[in-house]
Amino acid sequence: MIPRCFVLVMAAGACGTVANDPVDATVGMPVTYKGRLDQATPAMFGGGPMGYCTYTMTLKQLDVTIAIRPSGEVTSGRVQDLQVEAIVGTCMYAPAAASIANFNFVSATPSTNGMMLTFEGEATNATKASLVVNLSASGPTQTAAMVFHRTDLGAPLDWRVAVTVPLAAP
Repeated sequence: MIPRCFVLVMAAGACGTVANDPVDATVGMPVTYKGRLDQATPAMFGGGPMGYCTYTMTLKQLDVTIAIRPSGEVTSGRVQDLQVEAIVGTCMYAPAAASIANFNFVSATPSTNGMMLTFEGEATNATKASLVVNLSASGPTQTAAMVFHRTDLGAPLDWRVAVTVPLAAP
């Protein structure tokens, strides 16, 4: 018969062995990096020989959240912005109403200076747009170089907004 205290010691020792497994240490818990930018530089679009009005698209209230494991694996991400369209000069067509757009992390691939992240816009977004993020580390912070591109209209009414948002762990 095995004494109860011996079974208890063996069980405790087994738990310690699992926790010290090198595979467990490399995976680690994700760290959530967050960043906020009040306003991106407005991007001009429209106009041209077809006689379209000229507009600007300004992304405001950008909120970025990306979770990254110590190994560099991105596990989740979310981006939200307020899209504000305005007329340049005069135009008989009003700009689109301001609207909130949400984007969710889809995939990550290595890039020359970090990771290239792909996000997908939610179906409820008023304007359909793609989002690609080049994520790079700089010490304890991350930098998200983001490119938003309107995809539901062709040129010259599609717009591209490029913005860089620094991210930090709370």
